[in-house]
Amino acid sequence: MSWLGIGLVGTILFALYYYQQMKITLKTKGYDVDMFTGWMSDYRNFKKMIQEEADQKEKLKCQGILNGLHLSLIGLVVIPALMIRGM
Repeated sequence: MSWLGIGLVGTILFALYYYQQMKITLKTKGYDVDMFTGWMSDYRNFKKMIQEEADQKEKLKCQGILNGLHLSLIGLVVIPALMIRGM
């Protein structure tokens, strides 16, 4: 397995981790969360929850989860593109 392959597996694991953290946070705040469905509705609810959050520390924690999810999803596009290109 090449370094890009290892990076792809790592990126997938990070994306799943941050998605799980997003779902756990939504569940603890009282939102309705399904285990395997509702990916986009959970994402929209999470963004709405961040905007409505009054506690600055909790808001920064949630924003960090969202930023980690965004970066890992970018990696899921960039790394396969590099693999296809042959780098």
